[in-house]
Amino acid sequence: MTDKPLSARARRALIALVFHPDATTNRVIHERFGFKIEATERNELDGRGFITWTRAAHNAYAHQLTDAGLRRCRTELSAEAPDGATPTDRILYATWQLVARTLPDSLPELRSYIGVPPPSLPDRILATYRNLVSRPGGTVSLSDLRKHLDVTDRGEVDRTLIDMDRQRRIQLEPDPDRAALTAEARDAAVVLSGQQMHLILVSDR
Repeated sequence: MTDKPLSARARRALIALVFHPDATTNRVIHERFGFKIEATERNELDGRGFITWTRAAHNAYAHQLTDAGLRRCRTELSAEAPDGATPTDRILYATWQLVARTLPDSLPELRSYIGVPPPSLPDRILATYRNLVSRPGGTVSLSDLRKHLDVTDRGEVDRTLIDMDRQRRIQLEPDPDRAALTAEARDAAVVLSGQQMHLILVSDR
């Protein structure tokens, strides 16, 4: 149930992620706020659809706020000061309530609200890959990548994938079992050096 109270640690983690609309590692959270999002609160927030998370480079955890999580932040920040709160705490709660009234509903609006530019296409490709991959260094089909990338310009995606491969940020590979490829998988392929590439992998070493 989304109206169930959050634990104090989960509430703290959720509000911290408002300041980082894109996938954010524990290292960044710790450097800015002095704590890490641990497994207990990570699972609590993920289980209620308020965040998603993946394993990033060097096995680090990367946390991504969702639109539902952003809306829950607004609810949390709208809370009244508890009975017996000090004058300083009452001012703090009033400030949070003011922020809550202007907090947007979606992550794209949040980026604009706090002055964070949208992620570049290469960063979006890497984030999408990490959301889909089943194990570090594993492969993801380009057909799955395209479905989750939400970019309509096919040519721009193809050029970016080829550039990233040349820069060794990713590795494009042909599917070894070409006979089993679906029409969708064949259509999603990128031509690199005259060869059809159907898979993407990223080494975080």
